[in-house]
Amino acid sequence: MTTHRWIYKLIHLLFLFGPIGHVDGFGGVGGAVLRLGNSLDRLYDKSSSIKCPFFRRRAADAIDNTAMLFHFLLIRHKSLPWVSDLLDDPNYSPELLQDLVTAPGCKPLGRYIKRLADGTAEKTRHLSLSDIEDRIHHDWTSGLTEKQGYYMTGKLDSTIYRDDCLFTSPDPDMPVRGLRKYLSAAAQLFDQRNSCAEMLSICSNEDGGDMGNGIVEVTWRLSGVINLPWHPSVEPWTGRTKYHLDDEGLIYLHEEHWDISVWRAFICTLYPEARGWTCWIN
Repeated sequence: MTTHRWIYKLIHLLFLFGPIGHVDGFGGVGGAVLRLGNSLDRLYDKSSSIKCPFFRRRAADAIDNTAMLFHFLLIRHKSLPWVSDLLDDPNYSPELLQDLVTAPGCKPLGRYIKRLADGTAEKTRHLSLSDIEDRIHHDWTSGLTEKQGYYMTGKLDSTIYRDDCLFTSPDPDMPVRGLRKYLSAAAQLFDQRNSCAEMLSICSNEDGGDMGNGIVEVTWRLSGVINLPWHPSVEPWTGRTKYHLDDEGLIYLHEEHWDISVWRAFICTLYPEARGWTCWIN
């Protein structure tokens, strides 16, 4: 099937999401497009309640990929009548169009995302590096105990992060693009009653980071029980996380490193008896 036939199929689906007419003040295909965007947001909220972290991530990825495909079609095929009419419609502000094509995982929504009265994301830009370091320190130590920070609870200061922050890690389920998506995963990954995330040290460098705008680095120790159906426990391991700042002083890259191999972490989670294997000894 050609690309254009796929596009017409998508147009048909858009009409199915809502009758032709007015949706929240917008009519025609535009109203159906708006309905589709709202539907994806609602589906994303529902996906956050999936208990198994593996299936929760798969659902979030599927919804985000649908939004990204829609974004591609809008950008790639601006000449199509329904697309050009939508882009030229004065009722559709640049902010609304941007919201329509933004992946749900990168939107300023979710339980721990702070927002202003108008619904936009609250951000504290151009803080000093020491202030940012203090806030990251608080995120690590503000749980029920000092060893249950945001790695366990999913609760952090969203005002110092970009909404489209990139989270990288040796974890096979990474990288993750979007603060909302990352927090949804982190909040339910570990059994908080039997897990801990201990910050061992924190430091910063004014000239560090990939952009040269500053970096904060935390070393940590994690252990606990993962919320998978068989409740596997993970042996304590250490690592470090680097928080890279952009030119507005917001964290745009959350870079995680482990002091054990991915294979060791994966195999020992599936098969706890493997922790005693001599092959892990350097």
